[in-house]
Amino acid sequence: GVVPNDGQFPNARGVRTSFLCTGPMCRYAEDLEPMLRVMAGPGVNKLKLNEKVSLEKVKFHCMDHDGGSIFVSPVDKEILQAQKKVVEHLEGELGVQVRRVAIHKMKYSFQIWSAMMSSKDSDGQEAQLFTDLLGDHGKPVWPLWELMKWLVGMSSHTLPAIALGLTEKLMKLNPGGNAKLVSMGKSLQEEMEALLGPDGVLLYPSHPTIAPRHHSPICMPFNFAYTAIFNVLGLPVTQCPLGLSSEGLPLGIQLVAASYNDHLTLAVARYLEKAFGGWVLPGKV
Repeated sequence: GVVPNDGQFPNARGVRTSFLCTGPMCRYAEDLEPMLRVMAGPGVNKLKLNEKVSLEKVKFHCMDHDGGSIFVSPVDKEILQAQKKVVEHLEGELGVQVRRVAIHKMKYSFQIWSAMMSSKDSDGQEAQLFTDLLGDHGKPVWPLWELMKWLVGMSSHTLPAIALGLTEKLMKLNPGGNAKLVSMGKSLQEEMEALLGPDGVLLYPSHPTIAPRHHSPICMPFNFAYTAIFNVLGLPVTQCPLGLSSEGLPLGIQLVAASYNDHLTLAVARYLEKAFGGWVLPGKV
């Protein structure tokens, strides 16, 4: 509800209007705020970007993984090590206590995301089906048929897209279970808002694996749940680079705050950039 969705394709409808939000992508953290101000326009008034943030007064929380969902990969050791270094630095340099939390519902991030993406809005309007969006000139796609075509190299769609279409169809077959997941999502949203409050920031992995090789996400197509869950919860997130892995691949962490508290995540991002070097050249071109 801050940055307009104008010009997006496809246009979001129903509940997805509130889930879709474009944010700035910058090399340096100091550029995020001015970019966000320009993108937001009048909506910037909903934020508190003029408030000065005292990092020593921020209540930091940390969660290492989602609790063990069967739909996503375990978090890589190097990502956990990088997050541990952030915790140690915050506690050592700022004198804050980073509280470890275990939010049980995060284990169902993918299911919650999928159910909320397909839910009706307050007017009872259903969201447009993903399989309709995949179709050519309004012709819907049959995901099971596309899967068979994909197996013999004849589908024009990727396996993750087909899998998402299949999941959407399965969710439609279980409206009761779908409703429970939507209710769980709303409960999780309330829990997160209560946990973070006006001065809280959650440290959470951006992705369970280090930057994957081409085509390898086909094996675990739902790893995006680590970021997708915050889209449907409506919480602001800032992704921060934390240097490179042993193989020279980028490491990172995401900072999460309560609604409209982007000023907190941006302030912590600027601090972590100075502490951990921020963006680095991944290698010679």
